[in-house]
Amino acid sequence: MLSVTICTQPHKRKLLLCGVWLVQYDKYNSMEDIIMNRPMTTTELFLKIQDILKEKNRLPNILDYGIATKVVPIKTCDLLLRSHLMYGESEGIFLDLWIEMCINGKKQICALGTFKTLDSSAEAMYIMAKFLADFIIEEDAYVRNNPDDFTWEGVDVYILGEDGKKLNWGYTCCDMDSALKKKDELLKKYQQVAVKDNAVKKEIIYCKECEITNSKIWDIHSEDN
Repeated sequence: MLSVTICTQPHKRKLLLCGVWLVQYDKYNSMEDIIMNRPMTTTELFLKIQDILKEKNRLPNILDYGIATKVVPIKTCDLLLRSHLMYGESEGIFLDLWIEMCINGKKQICALGTFKTLDSSAEAMYIMAKFLADFIIEEDAYVRNNPDDFTWEGVDVYILGEDGKKLNWGYTCCDMDSALKKKDELLKKYQQVAVKDNAVKKEIIYCKECEITNSKIWDIHSEDN
């Protein structure tokens, strides 16, 4: 028995193929889309946080410029934001921002960008320190709230409860073969196990029963899933 239902939702669709749910993410072209179709870069992250702060009216009026300094793809949400707030050698105050993350198994330092003001007063330093705090808060919140935009390596394996929602634990495997072996182990104990390939944003949900008579499709961004 083959049961297929195609969703017309613009951002994701789910197929049920003989007891296997297949989730396919559609392509997107802008940073405002729900899921990016490629890793966000350091430049895009810098500009995104700058835009968020601008929308919240938290960009200091004393800023002369903010400029992104390097373009590096971010493939992991396990990153650390670092900063250096200092007086310039000849004038003004500089705020340098960078992130630390693993690239090909090695810890790398990748520049995000720099903000500068020509104001060298003590009050300006306090303003820039507050601005740094705002940037740290918004960057942390953005990465936490958009993990799919920053997760492009490995294969995730996790269990679904009876309500179809993820349990609060799972596994990340280095390749698909390891993930499928882990899936087989988990299916001995649980009814449904999901395998998600982070590189292509494709998720397959496996279940013990091959025959499913009621084919249902839903938007996986909804609260019911």
